[in-house]
Amino acid sequence: MLAALAKASSSNGLVTPRNDEPVFAQGLAFKAVEIEELADVYFFRPAGSPIARAARTMGMSPMGVTIVGALVGIAGGMLLYDERLGLLAFTVLILHGIIDSADGQLARMTGRVTELGRVLDAVGGYVTHVAIFLAIGANLLHRGWSASILVWMVLAGIASAVHAQMYVYHRDAYIAVVTRGLPPGDSPPTKIPPLIGWLVRGYFGVQRWFVGFHGKVETALAARATTGVLREEDRARYRESFYPLVRGWNFLGDNTRFFAIGVLVCLHRIDLFFAFILLPMNLAFIVLWLWQRSVDRRFLASP
Repeated sequence: MLAALAKASSSNGLVTPRNDEPVFAQGLAFKAVEIEELADVYFFRPAGSPIARAARTMGMSPMGVTIVGALVGIAGGMLLYDERLGLLAFTVLILHGIIDSADGQLARMTGRVTELGRVLDAVGGYVTHVAIFLAIGANLLHRGWSASILVWMVLAGIASAVHAQMYVYHRDAYIAVVTRGLPPGDSPPTKIPPLIGWLVRGYFGVQRWFVGFHGKVETALAARATTGVLREEDRARYRESFYPLVRGWNFLGDNTRFFAIGVLVCLHRIDLFFAFILLPMNLAFIVLWLWQRSVDRRFLASP
């Protein structure tokens, strides 16, 4: 969620395709296909593209599509309260993911990428996850689990929010530097209601708290920029240093949680969802965070 991205959007909002992209993917409105998850490249983006085109034909705004996607996500999450509806819930959550892809594609197609739109898109994801966590927690209480499960629910929810923040942050920083050639930044929009402005500042504040040395990397890049444009050698070095990490951060995205829900529903063990967040996903977060810190240090130590 970087202000520089919105300022640098081309007239049609499309990113220039790379020669090594899948042929069909070159017709889609990707942020940066080289760092997209395979599920996005081969499923969510292609499935969302017709929805984005239909929404453009109907004159819908990207924010309107975002709101529809959030409502679908909330519905999918709530269905997890009833174990018998688990597969339906998973299907609806996948539909939410498709619509979530469509709103971003629509914004890039129409050149209507905005900082507020990015934040609202993130809010749509958060409310979907709130519905998921509350529904699973309520289901476990209904089945006779101890009220202590609510503590694990809250801890898993906080962990998921942090995971999502780092997933989005490092992807957007990579896009700003490598794809756009601009120093990353986090200036929230100014012409928004005070309450939303407070939420936006809080959103960016959480990101800054966890990024560690990467803030210094951004400062160093900005200091070497000429009239706000990064040097080609800095862009190439950033790509070489951080591309593997961005691919790693993809594991902490929404797709992993949704696919985990699908697997657990099939196994009739949705009760293990909180443990999945708190154990393997938290372990992945720690490994990625330490790896990021090491690469940041090496990047800063290089001339």
